[in-house]
Amino acid sequence: MVGTSRGTISAAATAIRYDGKNLIDGIVLTSAVVGYKKRESVARQGIEKIHIPVLVYMHENDGCVHCQMSDAKAIGSKFKNASVYGFKAVSGGTEPSGDPCGNQHYHGFIGLEERAVADVVNWINHPTANIK
Repeated sequence: MVGTSRGTISAAATAIRYDGKNLIDGIVLTSAVVGYKKRESVARQGIEKIHIPVLVYMHENDGCVHCQMSDAKAIGSKFKNASVYGFKAVSGGTEPSGDPCGNQHYHGFIGLEERAVADVVNWINHPTANIK
């Protein structure tokens, strides 16, 4: 299951709810809502209950207030029971425009879309903690 931005809230909640039922093989959280100020944030859920593989995939310059890199890095220790926990932060892309929480900004991996998709697909096919 892949969730992006606000979709990461649902992906994490679903993984928690169905943990141990063999319905979900893993979750990928791109531009994850990880800030503690957001009540339903991934960071405020019981993610230590997740036992399936997890990838958190972020852009280093994401300008969305709910998806800050420091929060994304800190959340890793909460996924302590995930069978595999992967984290990757990318940089670069093309010049962003508009809403920092929108798809034409680093939040949407502007100019890196193909790379982001390839990275995620590769991880789904071979979940690992060490992502290149």
